Amino acid sequence: MVAIALYAACQSGLWAADGDAPLDKDDVNAFDRLAIFQYSKAQDIVSDVTCYSAILVPAVFLRAAPSKDWLELGILYAGSSAVSFGSSELLKRAVSRDRPYMYFDDPPDDFLDSKDSEKSFPSRHSAMAFNGAGFTAAVFAIKYPDSPYRVPAVATAYGLAVATATLRVTGGSHFMTDVAAGALIGSATGFLVPWVNYRIFKHGVTVMASPSELSFRYRY
Repeated sequence: MVAIALYAACQSGLWAADGDAPLDKDDVNAFDRLAIFQYSKAQDIVSDVTCYSAILVPAVFLRAAPSKDWLELGILYAGSSAVSFGSSELLKRAVSRDRPYMYFDDPPDDFLDSKDSEKSFPSRHSAMAFNGAGFTAAVFAIKYPDSPYRVPAVATAYGLAVATATLRVTGGSHFMTDVAAGALIGSATGFLVPWVNYRIFKHGVTVMASPSELSFRYRY
């Protein structure tokens, strides 16, 4: 629904254009036209680092949560990450949009050959980074609101997520609507998976594990 709303708001320039770089910037919607940058390999690499760092922030629960909760939290985070990644990938396959660097001379040849230049919407980096941040914030708020790790972990997670989204724009890999869509997808999946588990199903869901068994129990 997020993607549909953003598509309706910025329909102009959302589909990949026919032609070689440089494309005409006037074909891009007025909002995204405010921030179009040429490709920067350095910023592309740094955005990888900030993204993966944001994804790893939920590892803080290895210290903030009791060991009996680790497996359950791991399963929940794996689920939210899979939904975030899958949603982003499906949208990338459904929406063919030229990346900002296609509006400049000499775009990276390897991206042109792989057709990655037509996969701008949405930003998967932003989705995964904000998924980690949303999950961290939600679990602390629901399960461990008094933890001393809460504020620094959540601040770090969102700082890395915002940095990732910013670098994806200033590095020429995405438009602002791309990272906005990714941020909303990631925040929604990161928050909703633990919220649904603990607020709707938690009345009876318990994950139990030992070297010889893995079981899920539901009490009603």
